[in-house]
Amino acid sequence: MARNWLSIAKAEFLILTSKFRSVRKFVTIGMFLFAISWALVIAPMIMSSIVDLFVEEFQVLLAVAFPGLMRTVMLILWIMILIYPISAALQEIKIGQWEILLSNNVTTKDMLLGMFLGKIPGYGLLVLFLSPILLSPFIIVYQVSLIGQVLMYAVLFIVALSTLWFSHVLSIAIQAKLGESSRGNDIAKAFSIVVAIVVLIPLYGLMFFSGPLSEIMGLDVFQILPSTWGADLLSWIAIYQNGIGLPLSSIQIFEEILGFSVFLDALLVGVFGLFLILIGLSSADRLFTVEAGARTEVVTTVGKENMVLRGIRKIYPGHFGVLVVTSLKDFGRKAQNVSKVGYSIFLAILLPLITNYSLASQLDNPLFLSIMTTLILSMMLGMIGAITFGGIGFLESKNQLWIIQGTPNGAYKFILARIMGYTLLGIPIAVIPTITVTLILGFDVFAMVYMFINVFLVVFGAILVGIGITANNPAFEDTKSIAFIVNTFASILIIMMMLLISAISSIVVIMTVGNVILSVIVGNAPLIIGGALIVLLGAKRLEMPGTT
Repeated sequence: MARNWLSIAKAEFLILTSKFRSVRKFVTIGMFLFAISWALVIAPMIMSSIVDLFVEEFQVLLAVAFPGLMRTVMLILWIMILIYPISAALQEIKIGQWEILLSNNVTTKDMLLGMFLGKIPGYGLLVLFLSPILLSPFIIVYQVSLIGQVLMYAVLFIVALSTLWFSHVLSIAIQAKLGESSRGNDIAKAFSIVVAIVVLIPLYGLMFFSGPLSEIMGLDVFQILPSTWGADLLSWIAIYQNGIGLPLSSIQIFEEILGFSVFLDALLVGVFGLFLILIGLSSADRLFTVEAGARTEVVTTVGKENMVLRGIRKIYPGHFGVLVVTSLKDFGRKAQNVSKVGYSIFLAILLPLITNYSLASQLDNPLFLSIMTTLILSMMLGMIGAITFGGIGFLESKNQLWIIQGTPNGAYKFILARIMGYTLLGIPIAVIPTITVTLILGFDVFAMVYMFINVFLVVFGAILVGIGITANNPAFEDTKSIAFIVNTFASILIIMMMLLISAISSIVVIMTVGNVILSVIVGNAPLIIGGALIVLLGAKRLEMPGTT
């Protein structure tokens, strides 16, 4: 068969858009047209009205800290894009379809390339929807031209695509290796929990030994990270395509901060992407090696209830307590949920440290640094919290939904129990990174309490958003379904928009009124109120017979 890779890519795309069937072309074209309009017109207009709320002093801080913030944003995206596909792919080892394809004279290169290309439309939509939220504040402050905006989105897409390809190759290599074991599924789920730590520990070492390494290498050690090349290239585009008339002296200052020239950053991004493609294609034969022998099997283990679950049963001895305990068990027995929570906490600890390192050399403002630390903690835990608490483990099957609908006020009780159970999980999720970051960065007790309250409220709001969206559009644990993908996109988009509005509102209150308590209330109100409304709509929809 000629062009087997194209046939595989089409099959992947058809599976991705199976819910739309005969109208998939119109829906896909419509979504891309809307995404382009969102990126170039709608999102900048919304962000412009929001940024106008900034006081002038904060806009100056945003402009001065631009390179460091851009590196932080790109690092967040790079790590998430690298880790999340690997972790998701390890939830269940499926190599049966590989054997079918290989037995029909399909080359390994066709399989590797086709599986990846079929997912590009989804990746492209994700970039178009999320990148304006991250880039628009900088685009507005520097008044970047339309050509500059297109170039920035193109660079972000290339960096994301190369990282996703690398993650795709790694996930297939791990699946192929684990597929040889009879306990491959159990090993894969256990490995998915620690994959974030395996990736992020070197970054911790790079940060703590950055000083000596920079002296030895004669340059900023973070410039060896691929995310930094993409971030600096975005910074160069914004600087050269600005509409505020940056003087030559300011451009020279940015040249000293960024280190590499625009041409070198562009060359590094391009060469690194080509290198990853060549490495992946050349290693395809080694990746898809399937031999006869043991195959994966599911092994279920059951243990005693811990002290927390027993305590909940004592506090709520009735049916509601059973629902809360069941929600915690359902969440905990899904290894992918534990994995997501684990690396979200790890990222939440890592990224503020890198941000403070990046920004400390550009400005000496403890208030701004503590606010940025709180914002990054909230953003990381909020985004992953929404897609975790509202994703796998909310509704297992349609049979479970029918049981809920057959119970008086079943949907409301079920959702309330889920919210309470997940809120209990949210406490340690907020406490661990807050205390760790406070001890490492030396913040005072007041800053720690302020940080914890904000982070916990964001996690709580993310729980509401995640549960509400999934209740409105149940995915029934099918991570390949269009419902699951739509829920993931919607959760991330809503969380990021709400967090941006909340951050700006909180900063404006602090800089104008100076009341910290009021800033916490005003800053977190949009997310919690919005999440509560989404939950109510979801509960009402879940109560309706015929919901699927």
